Amino acid sequence: MFTIKRASLLFWTFLFLIVLLQLSLSTSPDFGFGVAFIHAVVLVLTLRVHVYFLNLLIKKYIYTHNTADFVFSALSISLLTSVLLTAESYFLTIMMLSTTVLHDNDIISLFCGMLLVSILISGMSYSIELYKQNIASAKRHQELRNNVLEMEIDHLRTQLSPHFTFNILNNLQFLIRKDQDEALELLSRYSKILRYYVYESQNKWIKLDDEVSFLKHYFELEKDRSGEDLEISCQWDIPENTLVIIPFLLSTFVENAFKHVSSFTERKNYIKLHVFLKDENQLVLNIKNSAEQHSQSIKKEGVGLKYVKKRLELSYSDNHELELTQDTDSYSVQLLLNLTSV
Repeated sequence: MFTIKRASLLFWTFLFLIVLLQLSLSTSPDFGFGVAFIHAVVLVLTLRVHVYFLNLLIKKYIYTHNTADFVFSALSISLLTSVLLTAESYFLTIMMLSTTVLHDNDIISLFCGMLLVSILISGMSYSIELYKQNIASAKRHQELRNNVLEMEIDHLRTQLSPHFTFNILNNLQFLIRKDQDEALELLSRYSKILRYYVYESQNKWIKLDDEVSFLKHYFELEKDRSGEDLEISCQWDIPENTLVIIPFLLSTFVENAFKHVSSFTERKNYIKLHVFLKDENQLVLNIKNSAEQHSQSIKKEGVGLKYVKKRLELSYSDNHELELTQDTDSYSVQLLLNLTSV
């Protein structure tokens, strides 16, 4: 992975090689590779110290945003570094090449060249440090956003829990009044569902097979609660898999279908459910139910449907498609989820 540290190391290596090459190609016949190497090491180390103090100044500027002080201080550091680089070049040349004498014009040219190099290095350091600060800020922002999403998802779970429990108790009350023996049998099945709900609702992800198993039980219980005049069909095509899903996402659509199915006796009312996997990791849920003919206008969404939409947005922002279709005598839901494996 190409990181800032690696980029910085490559930059200083490249700069060292450029300085070494420039000195090695000097017109002076006495300026050999050994002299050039020592000279290049001293210059690059001095520039590295220059960048260190400049970065301290840049970090201070990022928090204070005092542009005038920053420009003045940066230019002062660059001038000081240029003087130091010029002095180092002069004394190294005199000491290592004793026959060479630098004239005033040579010293001025050397100083101007070092000043340009210092300013160029300062500009590049500023750009790199600003880039690092932007990356760190973006990372902190993303972490904060993820924490907020986690808190919001946890809040939605607490909202769904009493809503689900209320519907379970309401269904159980209906069954007790209808048939006590049947109610006792179904109470056992309800207890399994509630036990599963209590434990699995604490998990962020659960196995798809467990969610589908829960949905089958829930569908059967809703089916038993409904009248005989309701035609119900379900189809499950879920092969063995290692996929995971957020808990209790699908049951809301089943509940919504049974809750809003048409009550007209003049025609056959129905609920059709098909859950299957496509392309190994895409879960598809299709559910369609008969609806009242006068319900063409869009009804206000219930609590369950509102929360399940929110959960989809938070957990599957770019990995889901939800299509709700309301016709004159039917209501259908198609949900596509791109799931991941454990």
